Formats: sequence, structure tokens, C-alpha cells
Amino acid sequence: MNDFSQALANHKGLSSRMNFSREQLAKVRNEIAKQKACALPELCIYAAGSLGRLETGRISDLDVFLIANRPEKLNSERSLTRLQEITALSGLIQVNTTLELPPFSGDGEYFKIHEVSQLLTGTGTATDDSENLFTTRLLLLLESKCIHNDELYELATKEIIEMYLRDGKGKSDYKPLFLLNDILRYWRTVCLNYERTRHDTSKPWWKKNLNLKFSRKLTVFSSVLAILLDRIDNFDKFVSISSMTPMERLACSLDKLGDLTLLNKYKEFLDDYEEFLAAKSHAELEEEHKDSGKSFKEKAQHFDNFLHAVFASDKLDRNLVRYLII
Repeated sequence: MNDFSQALANHKGLSSRMNFSREQLAKVRNEIAKQKACALPELCIYAAGSLGRLETGRISDLDVFLIANRPEKLNSERSLTRLQEITALSGLIQVNTTLELPPFSGDGEYFKIHEVSQLLTGTGTATDDSENLFTTRLLLLLESKCIHNDELYELATKEIIEMYLRDGKGKSDYKPLFLLNDILRYWRTVCLNYERTRHDTSKPWWKKNLNLKFSRKLTVFSSVLAILLDRIDNFDKFVSISSMTPMERLACSLDKLGDLTLLNKYKEFLDDYEEFLAAKSHAELEEEHKDSGKSFKEKAQHFDNFLHAVFASDKLDRNLVRYLII
């Protein structure tokens, strides 16, 4: 029975948005393929944010991450020369300009290329946050769509997941706590980042707050729910959920949970989420839309209540759920 996935598929607004996002992804992929500076075999580019979640609007920007890997490299720490990196980044800026998309956010503060090896060895170190390795790694796993080099994209995902699950080989009672803890650390990090930037007048706080309460929360807790239900202990199991968008992941997990008492609340959440996305797309929740921001707070509370009911369900393995608290 796939009542929740069917409800998502039948939602006119969200389905239309997903179709538009797929068209945008195809345009971006095609444009990158034309840019020889970007289309390097050692380089993988993936979209995160609204495009990675397939919920982009007409004025959404391109939120991209770049990772590099050259298996045969010897003494060099970098897969690309500095000039190759600069040229590749310039080519991506040209792609953005050609497609007439909004400028990259943050004035390109984190617009850099990371080695796959850095994403692995940097886990839990001081550079994990300072070099943006943490965000690059978690968004690759939780809300990304590849826009160049599918082979390297899959390789990086596989190596990272195998790192997280390295203690589970041959253990029938294995619990993926390393993976769960890092996903929850990501949630707490974005919450703290919101507090750090809430007084930035160039970024209205209610916009960031609502992104936190809707899209960020959806990305994190749809993934947590899927991991709990599928008892992820190998790469193949993870691929089955990572290929989905956060919204698809939530629907699929709710189908597996099989608690139909949640269905009506889920349908209400779909309506609320589409209203949130539409407001972002058409008004960007600017100064004159503060009242909308206030009304969305109530909708976000409904989503919180819905998630609480999901994780409180006796259909979940309580021995795993307890690790979300302790």
C-alpha cells in the first residue's frame, strides 16, 4: 500500500514543481557539458538546495558543490592544478550567467573544490566545519542531484557511506549510529548557524527561520526516519533512499510505517509546504510579506506536531528511536 507516495504524486503544486526542477536540471547539465573547463573527468558537480530537492521556483538560485578525485594521483594532494580549478569555477559562473540564474549566494564564499579524500579524512576534525567539508558531505548524501560526472558522484557517495558504516560488517545487531549522529549534528549546526546570522540585515531573519522550519527540517528528519525504518547497514540500502528527494523519502518511509492515521495530517503538510515554496518563489518573503512569515510559523508548528507523531509511532523500533535522544 503506497497511500503516502500516491498523495505526493497526486499533489498538483508539488508535482508541477518537481517537473519544472527536472527541466532545470537538464538545462544545467547540458550547459555544463558545453563548458570544457567544467566537464573534467576528475571533477564532479552536484546541485543541492531547492534544485537538489526538486522543489525549485522560477527565481531560485543554483546551489552547487564541487568535488574532485583522481585515483591514480601520486604525490600531489590535489586532483586539479590551481589553474584548472580557477578555470572550472569560472566556467560554472558562465553557466550560471548563460542560464540567467541569480548570482551565487554568499558572494561565492564557499565556492571551492574539495577532494573526496578530504571529505573522508576531515570527518570530525577541526577543518570539517571551517573548510565546509561537513556541509559538502552531508548535502551530497541527503539532498543532491548530480549535474556532471555520475561515475564520480556514485564513487564519492559509496566511499562516504562505507566510512559511516565501517563498523557494521558482519554484525547482525549493528546500529548505524555514526551516520545518524552526523546527520543530527548537521541539524544542530544549521540551527546554530541561524542564531549566528539572525541579526544580518541583508538576510531577513524570517526567511532563514522558515527555511529552517520547513526545507532543512524535511531534509534531515526524512533521512533519519528512512534510516530507522530500513536499518541501513550497507551502501546498497542507502542508495535506495539517497536517490530520492527528501519529500519522496518521507512519503516512502511513511508507506513502510503503514500508519494510516497520519495520512490526513500528511496531506495537510503537503499543502502547507507548497504554500511555503510558492511564497519563496513569488515573493521571497521580503519586508512587505512579514505577515506571511507569521502565518507560516503556525504551519511549521503543524509540521513539528506531525513529525512528533511519526517518531512516537509504536510501529518504529523503539530501541533505535531512543538513540535520537540519548
